[in-house]
Amino acid sequence: MATFAVIGAGLAGVSLAHRLHESGHHCFVFEKSRGRGGRLSTRRRDDWQVDHGTQYFTARSEQFKAEVDRWQQKGWISVWPVTPWKLGRETLVPSPDEQIRYVGSPTMNAMIHGLSDGLEFYTRTRIDRLERVDGGWRLWDEHGEQYGQFDAVLITAPLAQSLALLPENSAALPAMKHARMSPTWATAIALDQPSGIEADALFANDGIVTWACRDSSKPGRPDSYETWMIHFSPSWTANHLNADGELLIQQSQFLLDRLAGHPLSIHDYFSHRWLHARASHDAVVIPQWDSAQAIGLAGDWTLGSRLEDAWISAQTLADQVCQSFS
Repeated sequence: MATFAVIGAGLAGVSLAHRLHESGHHCFVFEKSRGRGGRLSTRRRDDWQVDHGTQYFTARSEQFKAEVDRWQQKGWISVWPVTPWKLGRETLVPSPDEQIRYVGSPTMNAMIHGLSDGLEFYTRTRIDRLERVDGGWRLWDEHGEQYGQFDAVLITAPLAQSLALLPENSAALPAMKHARMSPTWATAIALDQPSGIEADALFANDGIVTWACRDSSKPGRPDSYETWMIHFSPSWTANHLNADGELLIQQSQFLLDRLAGHPLSIHDYFSHRWLHARASHDAVVIPQWDSAQAIGLAGDWTLGSRLEDAWISAQTLADQVCQSFS
């Protein structure tokens, strides 16, 4: 049995630690935030809630479809039977497709909690330095506390944090320089009264907003208020990275009023800036496992940008780690 440090408690980190734990290894998961799930995030307010990160996910590969079926059987996720619309500058039309969309239930990170059994977590712990000690690894947090030692370190943090942690001679560094993560502002709104908006979800291409949905239409969500989530485009967000709440709510209310055809009354709202919202990179292979240094990488940004990419990258890394420590 080996002892591993996993940095990051999003889907990649938790599913990786779960797989290694199931294989008989001991895993400690370090997460800088207070909760688990990363972008699989639901925020609860006094009397309403909303998914302000990942809005839904799909399954394409047979391997991930089988895992999604398992999550569904355990009651961790549900199908969201939504027909998306498409919003143009002058038009709003249905845009039906054959895509099956899933959401965590009753919160977006429900499967994260289900996969966490048997794992040890250090939340609100930002690891900012790795130290090689006697063939193993010691971790240091931002307050100078140390942890370890560990047989291997497995990094599933966002791209920028992962780059900062890797040793200078890491084999993955050249390829990682081709990867990028773009930001997104997210604004959540609870309405005083039903809006009458026909669409439950829409994709937009007006240069400001890319996505809006009636979050309360998702299965298992409270219905005390009609709630909406608006995601702003990466380019608009990058140009308004320090936007104040007034600008964000003005843009969001303008959109909802336009969809409803009349002014809407807002009960409550908040905005959240995701600095590392969506991954993209050139067609290069990022090495995930360095057996010589006993350090690994996983996350959607290692393969693409979808939730499925995060899970597949975790399974790929788990296979390689288990082979090294068999």
